[in-house]
Amino acid sequence: MEQANLVFLVTLCIVGLGFSLKHWGVISEQDGKVVSRLLMHTTFPALMIVSTLHVPLTAALVAIPFVSIGLGSALLLLAWFMLADQPVRLRGVLTIGVGAFNIGLFGFPIVEGIWGRDALVYAVLYDIGNTVVIFGIVYPIGYYFASGGVDRPPVGAILRRVMRLPPFLGMLLGLTLNVLSIDLPPVAFNALDTLAKANKPLVLLLLGIYLSFQLEKTQQFAIFRLLALRYAGCFAAIALLYVVLPDPTLLRTTLTVCCLLPVGMTVLPFSDEFNFDSRVAGTLVNLSLIISFGLLWLMVFWLGLA
Repeated sequence: MEQANLVFLVTLCIVGLGFSLKHWGVISEQDGKVVSRLLMHTTFPALMIVSTLHVPLTAALVAIPFVSIGLGSALLLLAWFMLADQPVRLRGVLTIGVGAFNIGLFGFPIVEGIWGRDALVYAVLYDIGNTVVIFGIVYPIGYYFASGGVDRPPVGAILRRVMRLPPFLGMLLGLTLNVLSIDLPPVAFNALDTLAKANKPLVLLLLGIYLSFQLEKTQQFAIFRLLALRYAGCFAAIALLYVVLPDPTLLRTTLTVCCLLPVGMTVLPFSDEFNFDSRVAGTLVNLSLIISFGLLWLMVFWLGLA
C-alpha cells in the first residue's frame, strides 16, 4: 500500500506542477496542444509497440477489449435516453463524454507505477476496446448531434482517420510482430522503450496544463447527473466483474481500475471539431479527473488492490 500511496502522491505532484506552470504563465493550453501532438506521434506509439510486442495472446486476454466496448456502449446508450430532454448541442457534448475512458493519459502511469508492465498489458488491451468505442461510436454520435440530428456520419472517413492514428498503428505493429514471433533489434527496442518511459511524466504534466476549475452554473445539473450515471454504471460493471472473476488476480485488479478511469480527453478535440461548448467538455473532464483520482485511491486502500 505504501508503493500505491507513493504513486498517487507523485502523480498528484506532477499534475500539480503542470497546472502551476500554466497558472504562472510559463506554458499555456495552446502549448499543451503542441505537447499533445508530440506525444501522439512519439511516446504513445512507442508505448503501444513495447506493451503489445510480448503480450501473451490467450483467449482470456483477447476478451478484454470487449469488456471495454461493452461498458462504453452501455454508458452511451443510457446517456442517449437520459439526456433526451437537453438541448441538442449540450446533449451532444455530454453524450460523447460519457462512453470514453482516459486510459493513455491517466490510466497507464498509475497502472504501470503500482502494478508494473504486466498489468499495463491488460490496460493496453482494454484501451483497444476503448479506441473502438471512441472512433466507432462516440465520433459518429458527435457528428450526428453536430448536424442537429439529421446527417449520417461518414463511415469511410472515420475509418480512414482511425487507421492513420499513430498509437493505433503502433498497436497494430506490435501485435503483428507478436503474432509472427518477430523480435525487434536491441537498438530499436531500447529506443522505443526509452520513448515509452518518457510517456508517463509528460502526460501527467499535460493533464495539469489542461486542468481547469471553471464551471458553467447553468449546465451544472446536467453535468453532475451525467457523472452520476457514469460512475453508477462503472460500479455496476465492477460488481459484475467480481462475480465473473471471483478470485483476486492481476487481471481483475487492472479491469477494476480501468472501469473507474475518468472521461477520455478526446471529448476536448471532438468538441472543438463539432463546435460544441468546449467549457462544458473541460468541466466534464476535470470533474471526472478529481472524482476518479479519489475513487481509485479509496478502492486501492479499501480493497487492498496494491
